[in-house]
Amino acid sequence: MNSGAMPSRSEYPKTAVVLCGGLGERLRPITERIPKAMIPVRNRPIAEWQVRWLLKFGVDNVIFACGHLYEKIAEYFGRSDLKAKFHYSVEKEKVGTSGAVKQAFSMVGGNATYVLNGDVLCALNLYELADFHFAMGKLGTIAVTQLRSPYGICESFNGVLERFVEKPLLPHWMNSGIYVFNKGIVPSLVDKGDLERDVFPKLAGLLAVYMTRSRWMTVDTAKDLKESETQIKDYEDWLEQPI
Repeated sequence: MNSGAMPSRSEYPKTAVVLCGGLGERLRPITERIPKAMIPVRNRPIAEWQVRWLLKFGVDNVIFACGHLYEKIAEYFGRSDLKAKFHYSVEKEKVGTSGAVKQAFSMVGGNATYVLNGDVLCALNLYELADFHFAMGKLGTIAVTQLRSPYGICESFNGVLERFVEKPLLPHWMNSGIYVFNKGIVPSLVDKGDLERDVFPKLAGLLAVYMTRSRWMTVDTAKDLKESETQIKDYEDWLEQPI
């Protein structure tokens, strides 16, 4: 861990880069007319749920790294009364998540920023994530979570059922699509390529990993969208609770 002085929370990231430039092919035909970030979950677009989450933790500068139908995002937040400043880093061609983050970093003030996939809803305490990030003193921090099995699990011995566990948490930790990056990571970002495939493997030892079991949802398929509808009321209640 870094033995230097920890920054105060007033110095924690006030900016987030939201990666929402994908085509959302698995959610067609919805994404033929609106970008995935603007798909409504109950009464609000995914992107608005994300902004409300960021504002809860003092993040009031939001950079949408966007491309496909980005005008729909700009139009919506251009008339929003949310107390945040919105910026748009528009891809002229598909550059992948690494290229999108690299391009958006030119708009980031300060040393560190949150970065998140534009299809993720999570009840993660960003102050605690930032605490961990600065304590570790690495170029970046990846928040990881446990995936729940979509099926029941049988545990047996010598061919005999010992117990049945309905949809347990799996023992592995997966990338949640939520990060904290320092500006020092920029030289390691590729102009075209993905964070997971083209950047993270090269930075082994230089990135921290923050484990969380906070409520986590992704909206990547029609099934995900339906499931998120059943959970969003609890998420909304959590957003409204004081920290």
